[in-house]
Amino acid sequence: MAHIPIYTRSPRMIQVLGTNGQDTKVELYIFNSPDLPPSSPSYTLTKPIPSTLITECVYNISPFIKRFISHSSFIEPAAPIAIPVNEYCYCYVKVYLNGVLQGSGSYTYEFICFNGYGYNIDGYNPAPPYSLMTEGTYYTEENNGYGGLQVFNPLDGTTFEVKYTSLVSGLSITLPLSLEVSKMPNVHPSYLSEGNKVEVLRDSVAQSTYYFKPICEHKYTALKCDFVNRSGAWQRLVFFKASKEEFKMTNKEFNLMPENVNYDLDANVRQVFNVNGEKSITVNSGWVNDDYSEVMKELLLSEKIILNSKPVILKTKGIELQESINKNNINYKVQFNYSSPELNYLT
Repeated sequence: MAHIPIYTRSPRMIQVLGTNGQDTKVELYIFNSPDLPPSSPSYTLTKPIPSTLITECVYNISPFIKRFISHSSFIEPAAPIAIPVNEYCYCYVKVYLNGVLQGSGSYTYEFICFNGYGYNIDGYNPAPPYSLMTEGTYYTEENNGYGGLQVFNPLDGTTFEVKYTSLVSGLSITLPLSLEVSKMPNVHPSYLSEGNKVEVLRDSVAQSTYYFKPICEHKYTALKCDFVNRSGAWQRLVFFKASKEEFKMTNKEFNLMPENVNYDLDANVRQVFNVNGEKSITVNSGWVNDDYSEVMKELLLSEKIILNSKPVILKTKGIELQESINKNNINYKVQFNYSSPELNYLT
């Protein structure tokens, strides 16, 4: 049975139909590759069919799966590789109605799970695409870094490939994708200075298309921003233009009681404790196209962001989703806080 891809940041509903008084049970067997399904369920959920009018029980399994997935650091491949096994997991589900296993196999459902989400407009049980990144045009730093695109191959007998086509010479290179979840460079090593079009092919039919255009920034230091996107995969953006760092001191102030009535005139009556500092940085994307409105929205909704190899959290809470029909030049300006305090405190 081919694995069914699902998201864990959106509800994944399991529906069980029955008649009044019947018992329903859902067993979740959750594990990471290369392990096998556990012998006993990770979680067991039970409900009775409530009445003759309501003959369905619904289980949301996403919250139970999410803790088995983590993203620690961005890996930049120069060729297709397997992604770290902690960045996705498997959930095999057994559904019982009055003690009878539903379905024809050993499990009712066999899911592969990514820590992504669907939008409200996507409706019930949104399904991840084969290519775990929003299609569009992206900008890369010339001759510096490959980025990374993740692809899900259902291993259903179809052939998956990635095709790189130079934006200058028109030459192309096609590589096979034989792994269930693989990560390949956004830009092929042969086209780092030229940029390329990337097509993810299933039986020679394009499933998604991307354009990666190199930019040579002479004046400013380009900043690489790696974040977990809506499909639950690492994605890289580059902020090319001016950046500005700020430092802020934080503390707590208290008024101290004097030690005696004949108090020391040189002693502080008001004292500060828990002195620390925090740094923030403001970055600019440079001129981009309309496609960036969607990816900037995904950046704001991300739970994991790394800026130049340092973990950060977004201080910016809202942005204008710009369109070229309204603005000739589109630039996105966002502010990050570095997630660690300046002083080495454990608490």
